Amino acid sequence: MNALEQHRIDVHQHLTGNTAPTSGKRRGRLGRARLGIGAVIVLAIAAGVVAWALVGRGSSPQTTAGPVVQPIAPVALSASGLRTLARTVPQPIYWAGPKRGYMYELTRTTAGRIFIRYLPAGVKAGAPGASYLIVATYPYANALGALKAVSSGKEVTVPGGGIAVVDPSYPKSVHVAFSGVAYQVEVYDPVPAESRAVAVSGDVVPVR
Repeated sequence: MNALEQHRIDVHQHLTGNTAPTSGKRRGRLGRARLGIGAVIVLAIAAGVVAWALVGRGSSPQTTAGPVVQPIAPVALSASGLRTLARTVPQPIYWAGPKRGYMYELTRTTAGRIFIRYLPAGVKAGAPGASYLIVATYPYANALGALKAVSSGKEVTVPGGGIAVVDPSYPKSVHVAFSGVAYQVEVYDPVPAESRAVAVSGDVVPVR
């Protein structure tokens, strides 16, 4: 199993708790490439596969496949709790900053992919749904150069020395990479204009 296939399984398990990924195809252009997943719950993060498939340009992403870190089940944290946990994790965890009245659901896969989902009051960790802002951090060598290679000149400069790229066929998801950072970030929101606004706002930074 290559890294892309493992990523598809990790994403599907993160969202549904099932042990097998839904069907889909890997395509080669930014405007069309994403998994053909029908369930709304899966669409919340499924677009994250796009960048992995695209940036690889026909090869596996430059990550280590298999169980390399201890997974973390969905857990809801306060902003201070998230900051405390971030100091114990040997990798950056990106988010979009604090939001009044929200908790922050953190999930980590065995491959070190971290998802921060913004949960409004009354929503528990692990609750299904694709109605919330999600910021995901994916290990990826030379993330900025790789994202530029598939942007077709359509990237948008973001504060902090990075770029953001929108998949026009799935505008709810924006991929972000920063200079000198071996991680790719994905910002998802059910409202495309909101995901883009968050991605280019300068608020997408490592938790500190």
